[in-house]
Amino acid sequence: MALAALLLIAAPAIAAPAKRATPRAPVARDWTQFVRQTPQGYFVLGNPAARVKIVEYLSFTCPHCAHFAAESAAVLKGQMIRSGSTSIEYRPIGRDQIDLGATLLARCAGTAGFVGAAEEIFARQDDWLGLGINFLQRDAGRFALDTPLEQVRAGAQSTGLVDLMRARGLSDARIDACFADRAALTHILMTGETSRKLIDGTPTFFVNGTKAPASDWTRLEPILRAAGGR
Repeated sequence: MALAALLLIAAPAIAAPAKRATPRAPVARDWTQFVRQTPQGYFVLGNPAARVKIVEYLSFTCPHCAHFAAESAAVLKGQMIRSGSTSIEYRPIGRDQIDLGATLLARCAGTAGFVGAAEEIFARQDDWLGLGINFLQRDAGRFALDTPLEQVRAGAQSTGLVDLMRARGLSDARIDACFADRAALTHILMTGETSRKLIDGTPTFFVNGTKAPASDWTRLEPILRAAGGR
């Protein structure tokens, strides 16, 4: 018994085989959280290296644009942009006084806030567009002697868009600064003029540099799928 005990003490312990660590699946990045601004001042949502690059020419006072935003959201943003396969660059054209105000306010939200602001402006279009049309038809003349920025602000206030953006967290100081930014208004006007030479109406889409024969989601989706959107 003593010898057996001694042998047990002297025998080296046999280690249990080490467990291999289970490799972790890479965490997929949510590219709907990535927004950047181009050197031209436009905002792009999605993966900079996306295989499918959309450029959308839009107007916030365009009902077809609002319809596209609602109809496409689940697949375009929820799948294609989220996965990193697709990106979209927004190019507002500022086609009228109310559109200019909406564009200034969306830009006022900054790079991180532009997309959310634009989405809410479109989602609430039924609430404010009629007010904007009434302003242009009945009240705009009262501001004819004001500066262009003051005229644009008057239109934005008449529609409730200023209140809408204030509810999203834009401070009064920030809103005041945006409606005093002549460089921003000039940029929208100049890029809008350039854009209107390239398009026949809104929305207009370019996919990987080629004008798409589609102005709605039903026709645009298969074009994106064929280009590699998933």
